[in-house]
Amino acid sequence: MKFNSVEFFVFLAIVFGLLWRFSKSLRWNNILLLVASYVFYGWWDYRFLFLMFASSLVDYLVGYFLPGSNRKKLLMGISLGVNLGLLMFFKYFNFFINSAEDLMHGLGYDSHFQVLNIILPVGISFYTFQTLSYSLDVYKGKLKPQKNFIAFLNYVSFFPQLVAGPIERAAVFLPQFLKPRVFDYNQAVLGMRLLLYGIFKKMVIADNVGLRVDEIFSNPSDRSGAELIFGISLFFVQLYSDFSAYTDIARGVAKMLGFELMRNFRTPLFAKSIPEFWARWHISLTTWFRDYLFLWLAGLNRKSTLWRIVATVILFFVIGFWHGANYTFAVFGILNGLYFIPRILSRKSRGMRDVLSILNNHPFWSSVSRLFTFSLICFTGVLFRSENIEHAWSYYEGMFTNNFLGINEFTYQGIAIATGFMVFEWFTRHKPHPFDLEDYPTWLRRTLYVLLILAVFLFGYFGKEPFYYFQF
Repeated sequence: MKFNSVEFFVFLAIVFGLLWRFSKSLRWNNILLLVASYVFYGWWDYRFLFLMFASSLVDYLVGYFLPGSNRKKLLMGISLGVNLGLLMFFKYFNFFINSAEDLMHGLGYDSHFQVLNIILPVGISFYTFQTLSYSLDVYKGKLKPQKNFIAFLNYVSFFPQLVAGPIERAAVFLPQFLKPRVFDYNQAVLGMRLLLYGIFKKMVIADNVGLRVDEIFSNPSDRSGAELIFGISLFFVQLYSDFSAYTDIARGVAKMLGFELMRNFRTPLFAKSIPEFWARWHISLTTWFRDYLFLWLAGLNRKSTLWRIVATVILFFVIGFWHGANYTFAVFGILNGLYFIPRILSRKSRGMRDVLSILNNHPFWSSVSRLFTFSLICFTGVLFRSENIEHAWSYYEGMFTNNFLGINEFTYQGIAIATGFMVFEWFTRHKPHPFDLEDYPTWLRRTLYVLLILAVFLFGYFGKEPFYYFQF
């Protein structure tokens, strides 16, 4: 079931009414919520419900038996093996088979490995990480095991954030299923506001900009250098507006139901450095990898600057590869890891720290830093958007060798939409959320609601364009 579909709004209205009707009984409220979440997920393919339940059951049992066990490493190994095994099989099996076959052919051997027709379960990259973080926290003694099985199943399958995050931590999110929820009118209004803005951002901004991006990337050899440069810039506006829209909708629906989800984006396209960009982009994923992978890697040799660089590159290689079974994502991650080298070196150089401080605080140089950072992100974004390395190379080649001048009217329309959106984001960047309207007069708030709803109906694409991160 897609957020940008009529079916979802009917589903949400029913769930909203039922949950608050039975809000006095926490047990029945949680059972209804669990049924709703499984219906929501099963709307795509009911067979994958068993997969999600199996992952949840394994981590619940592992967490249950971990305290006081003499075989903690074995239990943790089971959790890692099941979750990462499921992820590797469904997401990477054919990639590794094809890579092995290419290697054998390159060595002069004739091979015929069996490729399976595997369907990638929606959201598997997100809910496996959420359950795995629970087991890891219990293993490290940071969290007590959850005995309430229904609450734990809800923690894994909570439908607003099930498919594309944010990836919540058990210590913060699980307790929300263990205390009675009281309807808060103001929170419900804020949730609806987030929901409306997310729908607008997805259906009007991301989908319309995405049509221009698809056209440019479909045949880069026929595009001018300027159009290719604008194309990759438009892609990142599309990606940000699309993914942040999903988070807005997820947070909005959660607020309507009495829950709080973490903020996953903090105006990342205005970052003044690559480290700042990644601190603001897909925060739940980057902090997950920081806490469970990078800190362990960096701790192997804390005094070595070279090792910190290596650990950072490994970290971003894994982050890149998490996005998909394609060499483009791996190279995308490695390049972003290499972008961190100046910041790592500056840790032991007071002069470099002073220079970076000047660049961040001076109005002119901070603008230059933002533009430079956005250019670096866009450069690697070609890899993120391309179907394969050959496609990416063709795009890069066209940027620098095609006739530079010439942009068609369709692309100009995309530039206008993206520019208007980014200007709005810039002037609202210090607000808790761009659509924070608490200080506005009532008549103006209602006018804006009507205008956004009209824009969705006039320029939106109901259910036609899936959210970009569904493929991951």
